[in-house]
Amino acid sequence: MTLYEQIYHQIKTKIMNGEFDIDKPLPTEAALQKEYNVSRITAKQAYAKLSEEGFVERHAGKGTFIRKNFRHGKHPLIGLVLCDFDSTFGERLIKQIEISAAESGYSIILKRSLDDHKTEDKAIKELMDVGVSGIIIQNCHGEYTKNLMGLTVMDFPIVSVDRYAKGLFIPSVTSDNFNSSMNATESLISAGHKHLLFASSDTENTSTLTERRDGFKEAHLKNGLPLSPHNLLTDLISPLSKKEEDIERDIIKIQEALCSSDITGIIASERFVAELCSIAAKRLNKHFPDDIELICFDCSERVLSTREFTYIRQNESELAKVAVKQLIYQINGETQKQSMRSLVPAAFIKGNSTF
Repeated sequence: MTLYEQIYHQIKTKIMNGEFDIDKPLPTEAALQKEYNVSRITAKQAYAKLSEEGFVERHAGKGTFIRKNFRHGKHPLIGLVLCDFDSTFGERLIKQIEISAAESGYSIILKRSLDDHKTEDKAIKELMDVGVSGIIIQNCHGEYTKNLMGLTVMDFPIVSVDRYAKGLFIPSVTSDNFNSSMNATESLISAGHKHLLFASSDTENTSTLTERRDGFKEAHLKNGLPLSPHNLLTDLISPLSKKEEDIERDIIKIQEALCSSDITGIIASERFVAELCSIAAKRLNKHFPDDIELICFDCSERVLSTREFTYIRQNESELAKVAVKQLIYQINGETQKQSMRSLVPAAFIKGNSTF
């Protein structure tokens, strides 16, 4: 994002929020030049873009004014960017974000990144162009995008939900993944299991998965159980790709892992991974919970459905409420009230994959 675009977005956000008097001139180009430490040309480009989009009109000798027919503050907007959503995670989060935003006078615009960095960049740009007052984002797996870094540089209101952007000064609201995973692992250890498997896609660049893996490791250390590479299967690729050939390859990997160390307990990092483990176990003629016990994160909760897996349920409603509250603090300039890291406890839900 160029310097003039950053200035353009900041001024547009202030216009949308009604922070300028519609009958008084906006700051001069010279004032913008001094405030943002940029050239006069850069300041002029920012106002030119605002003029092209109909936000301002320029009058020779008088200055730059908000267009008379521009109705600021009518529908303040909050952008919401999720990788994706379904009944296992996301649907309840969206509903509560919409409710909490409305209580503060905001509407939401939802975008999906599909866990793709280019799509995420595009979604952020589109939301900025619409003039959202702030963004709640579930950032993609892997390293954060340049646009995300650009928003922090310009102090644009943004909150990371479900994950946190490592290395960026962005408030985050996540489940307590470390302790949830550690407690789940200890429950299997207490049941007598000594050979456990943590199954996941790549854990290195996704905070949620990293903490779930580390909680699994900590439970072993606390209980004096040996931990080897055989206990960690963290290179599954089908949870992200969903391709048939990757699914088959991952199922075979899980089968090999279950056989190599006489695994009798599994912590699956997400519901999709639990389903892969279920197929692999059945191919080995092993059954939950008699031969193997399994606990996963997140699960669909449809009416009258049986709970196939024991799972850790994230409190999506509380995640949403806290995320909206943290974002509103930023929008209102009440940064002294916000927390850089908010942890929300998760619940342990008994299903048919454990005793």
